[in-house]
Amino acid sequence: MDTNNFALRLKRVFREKTKPDGKPYSQAEVLEGLHGVVTRVYLWKLRNGRASNPSMQVVNGLADFFGVDPGYFFEIDESQAGSLQSNLAREIGIRAVALKPQEQQIVLYVIEAIRKAQKKENE
Repeated sequence: MDTNNFALRLKRVFREKTKPDGKPYSQAEVLEGLHGVVTRVYLWKLRNGRASNPSMQVVNGLADFFGVDPGYFFEIDESQAGSLQSNLAREIGIRAVALKPQEQQIVLYVIEAIRKAQKKENE
């Protein structure tokens, strides 16, 4: 996962998803709302791009707290990679984020092998 992209999205959700009075949540308020799912230092590292591969528990906790879909943190910019075309493709992407980089590469190899086989079938 691109840690900078995750950090940017986390910073944006901190900025845009405000309390009812319009003020942003403090890191302490978010930590309290996450009920021990993440430590102060780890949340700081996530916000600053110094931590990678947050667990789905952390992602789900942040998503629940801010009222966003967990996929928000992993959406792909259309100008970079095209849009995800189905809920199933989105689900694959979300789950792949929790894998180690070398495991993510294996998933990419499998997808490419399937695409090549489909291409040959269509020729």
